[in-house]
Amino acid sequence: MAAVSSVPISVPLPAIHQLPPNDHFRPPFLPIQSHKSDLRSSCTQVQAEESSTLMVELQNNGFSDSPINTFTYNNLLSSTVKNGRLEDAHKLFDEMPNRNEVSWSTIISAYTRSGNYMKAFGLLEEMWKEGLRPNEFALGSLLKASSGLRDICIGKQLHGWLIRTGFGLDAGVQTSLITMYSNCGYLSDARRVFDGIPNSSLNDGPLWNSVIAAYIFHECWIEAFQLFSSMISTGFVAPTKFSYASVINSCSNTRAEKYGKIIHGMVIKDGTFDETMMGNSLITFYAKCGILEDANRVFERISSKSVVSWNSIIAGNEQNGEGKAAINLFHRMLRLGHSVQPNRITFLSVLSAVSGVSALNSGKEIHACMIKSGLEFETTIANSLITMYSKCREVGKAGLVFERLPFKDMVTWNSMLTGFEQNEQWEKCLELFKEMLLLGIKPDDHSFTVILSAASSLPSELKYLRTGRAIHGYILRRADPQGVGISTSNAILTMYAKSNRVEGAEKIFKGMSEKDSYSWNAMMDGYSINGRSEDSILIFLDKHEQNLSSDYLTFSILLTACSRLVSFDLGKQFHAFIVKNINRRGHINQNYLLSINNSLVSMYSKCGSISDAAQVFSRMRRRDVFSWTAMITGYAQHGMAYESLELFDRMKQDNVKPNSITFLGLLTACAHAGLVEEGLHYFSSMNRDHDLNPSIEHYACMVDLFGRAGKLERAMEFIESGFTQFNPVKGECLSLWRVLLGACHAHKQLELGVNAAMKILELEPGDETTHILLSNLYAAKGMWEDAIRVRKLMREKGLKKKEIGCSWIEAENRRHLFVAGDVSHPQRKEIYMKLEEVDGKCRKTGYVPMTEYVLHDVDELQKEAIVGCHSEKLAVSFGLLQNGTGNKGVIRVIKNLRICGDCHNWMKFASTVERREIVLRDSRRFHFFKDGKCSCRDYW
Repeated sequence: MAAVSSVPISVPLPAIHQLPPNDHFRPPFLPIQSHKSDLRSSCTQVQAEESSTLMVELQNNGFSDSPINTFTYNNLLSSTVKNGRLEDAHKLFDEMPNRNEVSWSTIISAYTRSGNYMKAFGLLEEMWKEGLRPNEFALGSLLKASSGLRDICIGKQLHGWLIRTGFGLDAGVQTSLITMYSNCGYLSDARRVFDGIPNSSLNDGPLWNSVIAAYIFHECWIEAFQLFSSMISTGFVAPTKFSYASVINSCSNTRAEKYGKIIHGMVIKDGTFDETMMGNSLITFYAKCGILEDANRVFERISSKSVVSWNSIIAGNEQNGEGKAAINLFHRMLRLGHSVQPNRITFLSVLSAVSGVSALNSGKEIHACMIKSGLEFETTIANSLITMYSKCREVGKAGLVFERLPFKDMVTWNSMLTGFEQNEQWEKCLELFKEMLLLGIKPDDHSFTVILSAASSLPSELKYLRTGRAIHGYILRRADPQGVGISTSNAILTMYAKSNRVEGAEKIFKGMSEKDSYSWNAMMDGYSINGRSEDSILIFLDKHEQNLSSDYLTFSILLTACSRLVSFDLGKQFHAFIVKNINRRGHINQNYLLSINNSLVSMYSKCGSISDAAQVFSRMRRRDVFSWTAMITGYAQHGMAYESLELFDRMKQDNVKPNSITFLGLLTACAHAGLVEEGLHYFSSMNRDHDLNPSIEHYACMVDLFGRAGKLERAMEFIESGFTQFNPVKGECLSLWRVLLGACHAHKQLELGVNAAMKILELEPGDETTHILLSNLYAAKGMWEDAIRVRKLMREKGLKKKEIGCSWIEAENRRHLFVAGDVSHPQRKEIYMKLEEVDGKCRKTGYVPMTEYVLHDVDELQKEAIVGCHSEKLAVSFGLLQNGTGNKGVIRVIKNLRICGDCHNWMKFASTVERREIVLRDSRRFHFFKDGKCSCRDYW
């Protein structure tokens, strides 16, 4: 017993109620007042009709001419109950001339098993009127009845009677007592009953099962497993299949892989593995632990698969991100015909799988099966159908299911709201929300989460301010006395963050009395998307210092923040942290792992380490469209166009359907490599082969493609073709004119450049970038008076250059920023000495300053001085000082504007004379300088 009593009990044990002494001849059951009328009506209804059927049975058994004894009546009564004929049994019971304890016990147990608990207690009162007392079997049934009623008062009175009469020592009664206390919410009393049982009585399997089940019922998984271990170690009783099933369930919920595998071994050793119920429990255990291969293996070894077996393996595959496998299992189940039929649980699991992989055709087939099964209009099924069609981008069909559903619950409304929001039909989402309010349907936290997300996604910021704040006000006015719920507060926080109101998000976050993981994630993401990535990382560190756990979303946001900072070293550190965190957990959901891996691919490619990105990508067991797109875009940004296009071919071979972002990556790759015809091919194939409509971003990529290649007339033609798709009056084509102006500036095409600038300034007269590019274009042509005139016009309009050209480099977890001619750095003397040294080496090997990139009307020496101390050269010089001559590490520099031609040329020479790799990311792409060459092949 030492092992048993070692299970911790955290709840104080109240004294068990007993009846007063000297009360042997009073009824032990004293019903509480609220039950009196029900009990009386249940007991006094006496069936007056005689049962001819029962009399025929008696006559057929030879008792027509002789008196029938009580023993015979009891046998027939028991037989009638076992045949499920409760009404006939009660008629026979009423006709019995003499009824003993067995007669009453049989009929009381029958009503308990049928769920008519009040009738059972009514019969107990009638029994006492006849001067009889219940035996241990009747008391066990009555305990089950009080358990079913969840009435602890009745249960305690029965327990008191059991102690008084001595029936409490019966193993069956003790089992019922443990179950009663557990079901009524008194786990400590249930344990007290168990601990009071002497060792000599601990040889009853159901007794152990009941106390283990009690702990599982209260989600005390570890204590349940400890009790199972005690049962084994004491050797009083061998585990049954019910014991195994219960403890495997405990291991499932605690993800205790080690202990679950031990139990599995014991099951195989005991020879009970062929039991279907055992196999079902093991499938669920392995699936919840993320060991899907073992779950599938157990499933295949079950000789007689029930519908529960199929449901378990389908749900297991779906929950582990294997949606296609779950759908295939469902089709395999259907092929079995009538031997096993899908039920409601089957359909719910497979619909979730369809939603996860957007398998619309499979979803339609499953919908047809539901119609045949008559389940189409069941509310929970319809809710899943709405979700499935919405995630498959068929929100119209989801709306039809919604409209046809006769009985809608809160989940139905939320599913339809979510469908509109996910499909970017925000106006319809708001209209449906208003309809809910008009019908008097009270929104819940999920409703607010969806509608606030829709409000923050509205294209008009002014409209957001009206709608979002109105919803926020509505929530505050109707908040519970305890305040706004956590999930609703999170939604309000997210809304403000997504709408560039990060200060409002901060206010909500700091005002929350309780925060969950999503609260922290929302604030981290809010900082990140609003250009405050450093604050995003700081809040993560604050969360970590408080020993709060992080989930996959936390890690994804963290890696995205590193991407936005272009911080390779920080990203690598967090990569190591994430790997350690996952290893500590043992297993992670495959969908979560996929999300983290996608973020890693994106982070490494955006931080200038395409080799690390490719390594992560190659090691991924599962890839989705976002994985392929991240890698394709990464190659494109690094000038590796052919690798990008080859990867797209592999993506198609893997039957992964590309999305619009995939094509942005492909078109970018073509633009950076001058692959004009290939770019035209991919642009045309979007609609032709993949049913995707090109957006304004795709048109901008095509204009950039033609512009970089010097085909400015074709670029102009493409802009004009965009007028038929977009509204130039509303400024939808502004981005196209900006790209064309940039191309004209690069190729010094004055006339077309001026025309493009005028188009932009017609719609946005205050666009300072256009003024600067126009001024530089005049200066590049030597038209200094026109350049000065544009600059003067800027001053008159009060316009200033938004961004001053700067470059930065990280060293020892600090960011060092430089501007042209910078003298503010503490190591400025050493930096300029290093720059002079490297510049001298470059000149000796053939470098000549390209002064034409200085757009100032000054002499040649001044121009050389200006280009000689550009910010990127200062950053590289600092990097060389920091790393040392013998260090062969990569120097990584980020520049906020496009690198000039002179600096690009200088970097090639510097990489040779210093024998170092230099990675420079400018506003357009990455440049890898090594051995006097650049990855862009001088085409950027």
